Amino acid sequence: MKNHLQSTKKSLAIPKEIGNRNGQGASYENLAILYHSVGEYEKARDHLEKSLALRKETGDRNGEATSYSNFGIVYQAVGEYEKARDYHEKSIAIQKEIGDRKGEAVSYAHLGAVYRSVSKYEKARDHLEKSLAIRKELGDRNGEGTSYANLGDVYLSVGENKKARDHVEK
Repeated sequence: MKNHLQSTKKSLAIPKEIGNRNGQGASYENLAILYHSVGEYEKARDHLEKSLALRKETGDRNGEATSYSNFGIVYQAVGEYEKARDYHEKSIAIQKEIGDRKGEAVSYAHLGAVYRSVSKYEKARDHLEKSLAIRKELGDRNGEGTSYANLGDVYLSVGENKKARDHVEK
């Protein structure tokens, strides 16, 4: 982790030096992901704030959606589920606006995970099924597999073992 963090911090220096605001936003995002991965959620949020501000400043709607999605992941990790939901919904709205179907599928999956975390299994299933439908539409076989596994987990959570098995087997 320490080497990754040092490398990512160095990757921020270059865009700063040359005035590449989009590159700075991406570097802050990468630092946030690293901090999240080691449980330093406050640092992750701080870096996401910087990333989001830069992405808004430069009009990078795709990057903005990514930042919102990552905020959702961080807030879910610390148990702030309403904030997590709100950020994922913001991400989905932007992804629909710009036509980023793959990003939309990922955000629906993240939103489904938030609902599963708070035992709202019907909403979890609905969002995971939206994610699955988009992934099928795009031919994203790896994403399809992930969606089926996540749906299997939801069905298992509500005691629908046959449906859970069927989804996991797919």
